[in-house]
Amino acid sequence: MTSVLEERILIGPAGTIERAAVGDGFTPTRIGFLSDMPAGKALGEYLDPIILAIEDALAEGRMRRPVELLASHVVGLPTGQPNNVIAAYLDLVERGCVLVLSTGVTDNALVLRDTINAAKVPLITMAGTTRFVGDYCFSLANGGHGEEAAIMASYLADHGLRRVVLTGERSPGDSEYHRFFQEQARLYGIDILTEHYFDQEPTADEVDTVLRHFRDDLRPDALVYCGFGWNSSQFNPALTRIGWHPPKIMNAAIMWALTSPEWKVALDGWIGIEQSIGDHEDLPKNLNWVALLDRHEKRFGYRRNDTMIALLYDQGRAAVEAVVNAPILTGEGMAAGLERIKMIPSTLGGPRTYIEFGERDHRGYKGDFMFMKQLRDGEFHFAGFHSPQWAVNRTAEAAG
Repeated sequence: MTSVLEERILIGPAGTIERAAVGDGFTPTRIGFLSDMPAGKALGEYLDPIILAIEDALAEGRMRRPVELLASHVVGLPTGQPNNVIAAYLDLVERGCVLVLSTGVTDNALVLRDTINAAKVPLITMAGTTRFVGDYCFSLANGGHGEEAAIMASYLADHGLRRVVLTGERSPGDSEYHRFFQEQARLYGIDILTEHYFDQEPTADEVDTVLRHFRDDLRPDALVYCGFGWNSSQFNPALTRIGWHPPKIMNAAIMWALTSPEWKVALDGWIGIEQSIGDHEDLPKNLNWVALLDRHEKRFGYRRNDTMIALLYDQGRAAVEAVVNAPILTGEGMAAGLERIKMIPSTLGGPRTYIEFGERDHRGYKGDFMFMKQLRDGEFHFAGFHSPQWAVNRTAEAAG
């Protein structure tokens, strides 16, 4: 259940690639890439921003050693089997990778955690779980379960949406979302009237019945979705069928809209967690974002105003810093190299986002790396940064 990229991808200073290809000179440092997304882009499009990140570091003179990328796509959870993901990771390790970059489904990250720590070859995931922990588990997260819950609860409080119903999915990762949202709701004075978690593919009748109960019996101020998002596309059609149009607030599951035009239609109107400020938005942007899109378009011939490009580019840059910082080019050395990353530039997020790891601190994004956006007519539109404020100050400001 794994597709392995057979093409050899070598990136290095002029002259080193030719020598490496014939076995002369320095052997390239092997870095793996593991895609475990159940839907999305072709493997090559995931690799383009990583290749560009390494080429940029070479052009800057930041790194001089050649790198070889080895890549696989695996059918893991929720649609495949957990053993597929373990086998794919171990295959990259056995082929000589000293660091593995990845996309990141929370379920698969949790499946891999013990294997990664035993193999002592670090993996950087995009999964938002806080339970991907250990000496060799690192994240540059596409969201963050606890952080998303805090931003959502604050947004609801700011907009006076204090009586909500909570829904989502039944899975290990989604239970983490739900727990965090319950805690943040208490902090921000949000009343959860009821919770209902669906299977990952509920029937239309089940969704309609639950939403009618929400509307008719509870009359909430807003409908809140916290989950991986595999079933999130079923809600808009159900809301249309029953004729209910509440405010709709979602976690980072809204980023499924980045995967296809169909997903954009399915999630239209929702306000959720996103991580990049698009070309079409006249707002202060991350200083690295537009320049990256320009170079990416020049290098690969296409421009995609897409958070995934930033996530992957940042992984590539973190990999370079790990190589540069590593005391020895082994898995253990690369983990140590990652932990020495301090306040390097981020491409993801708002103007004040940066990347930093440390001992026992393996969650890399810091600052305004998430914010609220609404999906309207196929485009994300900025809806607000998270501005943490204690309730007593919020009340005083409103009275003021």
